[in-house]
Amino acid sequence: MDLPVIEPPIAPRWVWMEEVTYSHIPIATLITAFLVLAPIFEYIGYRTKDSRYDRLAKSMVVFCMILYSPGAALGTGIPIFIIGMWPEFWSRWSNLFFWPLIVQFIFFLLDVFFLFFCYYLPWDKMQNRKRLHIFFGVMTAIFGLLIQAVWDALGAYMTTPGAPLPAVNDPVGWSPQAFFNPSYPYLFFHRFFANISWTMLLMGGVFALKYLRQKDDKEKAYFGFVSDLTFTIGFVAFFMMPFIGWGFAKVLQQKAPVAFHSIMGGHASSFFMIKMGLISIMLFLGGGYLFTRHKRKFIIGLMTAGIISSYLVLQWHPALDWLPGGPFVWRVSYTVLFLAFLIYLWMMKREGLHNRTIWKWAMFTAGLAAFFAFTFGGFTRSRARQPYNVYEQLVKVEVLPRELDRTLLYKKCVTCHHKTPKDFERYGKKDWPTRVAIERKRDGVSMSDEEAERITRYLKEHY
Repeated sequence: MDLPVIEPPIAPRWVWMEEVTYSHIPIATLITAFLVLAPIFEYIGYRTKDSRYDRLAKSMVVFCMILYSPGAALGTGIPIFIIGMWPEFWSRWSNLFFWPLIVQFIFFLLDVFFLFFCYYLPWDKMQNRKRLHIFFGVMTAIFGLLIQAVWDALGAYMTTPGAPLPAVNDPVGWSPQAFFNPSYPYLFFHRFFANISWTMLLMGGVFALKYLRQKDDKEKAYFGFVSDLTFTIGFVAFFMMPFIGWGFAKVLQQKAPVAFHSIMGGHASSFFMIKMGLISIMLFLGGGYLFTRHKRKFIIGLMTAGIISSYLVLQWHPALDWLPGGPFVWRVSYTVLFLAFLIYLWMMKREGLHNRTIWKWAMFTAGLAAFFAFTFGGFTRSRARQPYNVYEQLVKVEVLPRELDRTLLYKKCVTCHHKTPKDFERYGKKDWPTRVAIERKRDGVSMSDEEAERITRYLKEHY
């Protein structure tokens, strides 16, 4: 690292960086989701003459206006922190993506222009020109999505770089191979549906609590309507993510195997399991409420199809060897859980007690679970990439020897014939020098004496 690195006070640099980043991302994703859905709700209200949709759309746009300033301020802080604390990364990364960043800035200016001057301010004045007003809303949504499209390309590059990271003194401007890297489309569409899902689930939960507080019958009816509408949209949107996530995992397995194995049984697996636990809470509470609430066969059938499709994704995915008894026990376990879940949902369908206070709090809890599952997704991906800032191209400044040794173990052993890092815990006799010596004799294994020593040391310390 030739460029000077600024040491932050109080906490390590990664804590500062993640506090700023994870404060900005929920705001940015919420704004993007709201701007996509607002013109859709407005158009439905215009076609059906139902003012509730128009009111919902306007409230979403007003909330976006409130959040835009803190979101932009936190977004500005991210490059400032990176420039000081990871200067080599920023210099090389911005060299590679200079023109996409400039184009993103233009998209940002156009998004602000359409949102503020064309969509928000003239809302009431353009009630008689709804088609034009909705068009302005659509343009706002398009530029918001284009901003996300640029940043997702840059973020995906850090895990699956499609082109080498240039040197500090080698300004590239932009690279199509780097921008359209292997995991980019999966990350974009996964985030798109994640944005819709968590924001609508949380919004439905908040509206459910507002429903409980209302004394006026008209207001109570409105908040009951919008809480059901937004919560249902968020729940249904979730079921697109397992398919996209499965494709995302396949790309990581091929292009970033160390990151993949870090999640599938490695050092990042605990965060992934927390995420899965939060999703389970969301599905249990949210599914129970919606099956209690809805009587229409279409909605019930759609949710049942989504649950069954998630089961199929698990069937397609290689079995996880995490439970005693191996992959077979894993397959049987989640099959039993899925069947029990479906039985539970169809039993809830008979009750029809959706207006009870406990169900409104269940909606809010499910919304919070969806939000935290969303945050743990990004956290897991960044943890899986360690010790790299950019996978296999730039190691972070504060890298620890054990992190480098762990990565070497994943490369040499897990990506070869072990399916998961948990395989090392299952050796009955942990005579690691002998075990490593045996592994070195396998066909296709290339391991120097120094690498064997590092792997043996890591296995002794951590297994």
